[in-house]
Amino acid sequence: MSKVLVFIKSLSIGDTVAAIPYISKFQEINSTDEIYVSINDWMISYFKTIYPNLNFIGKNSNEIFDKSLFLDYNFNKPIQQGYAEQLGFIEASYIRPNILIPNMERPIKNKYITIGVHSTSQLKYWNHPKGKKVQPEAPYWNELCGMIRKEGYTPVVVEQHEMFGWAPYKNGLPSKSNKKFEQSFLESMNLIHHSEFYIGLSSGMSWVAHAMGKPVAMIANFTEDWNEFDLSLLDYIRITNKNVCHGCWNVINKEYSFDVSDWYWCPKYKDTDRQFECHTSITPEQVFNDIKKWIK
Repeated sequence: MSKVLVFIKSLSIGDTVAAIPYISKFQEINSTDEIYVSINDWMISYFKTIYPNLNFIGKNSNEIFDKSLFLDYNFNKPIQQGYAEQLGFIEASYIRPNILIPNMERPIKNKYITIGVHSTSQLKYWNHPKGKKVQPEAPYWNELCGMIRKEGYTPVVVEQHEMFGWAPYKNGLPSKSNKKFEQSFLESMNLIHHSEFYIGLSSGMSWVAHAMGKPVAMIANFTEDWNEFDLSLLDYIRITNKNVCHGCWNVINKEYSFDVSDWYWCPKYKDTDRQFECHTSITPEQVFNDIKKWIK
């Protein structure tokens, strides 16, 4: 029996959640081997009971292996498929990921909808046409929260940080929401678990909500429709506008190079009136109309 390490190079939550189903499938095919999966140490407890066939270890483990596979993020493939192909699964079909569901009490009595506002680059945010100066106010999110409240639901923002981004114009949380930040990851998961559904971006917590079986409405126009979850799922709404520039993320390393040091990276329209039009063109009315079928 060989000891095989599968090392996910990315540190992001979403990439980890997306990759693990095919690592599990890889173990099933190579059942005579011991498969070890290297992920962020703090995430191990959220997967080890869900995927008991895998041995989860931290990023700094000193164990010795007979073989090591290093999985890279592929900008030009659906996230999960990009990892699956590196494990030998060509044209891999989508496998819904799973993650530990918290066994905790409902944290809010009335009906509520959870929201994820922050991301890891300004391109990914739900940006407003007025630009940088309104980022701390999150005006689009605030308008949407007002619409949600009128329907009898409480909008609850679940975030690690109250403000996030690069100074001087960091991104804030909408004032019309119930702000839940600086909580433990488990507490954040529990808030999402008991909510009616989750509205977010193409980011890690959308993947976590999806893996817990929650309906997810995703505002994501900087990626192509095929980039994240299976589009045929009934509990997945993808909110886009194909009439403007979109999808640049999936031609990185083909048409563009991504500059990780540039928080305001926008490959075609940086420092113009069209910067981030992929998301500034998506209005709160559009988002609300797209999610109305989930509001009972």
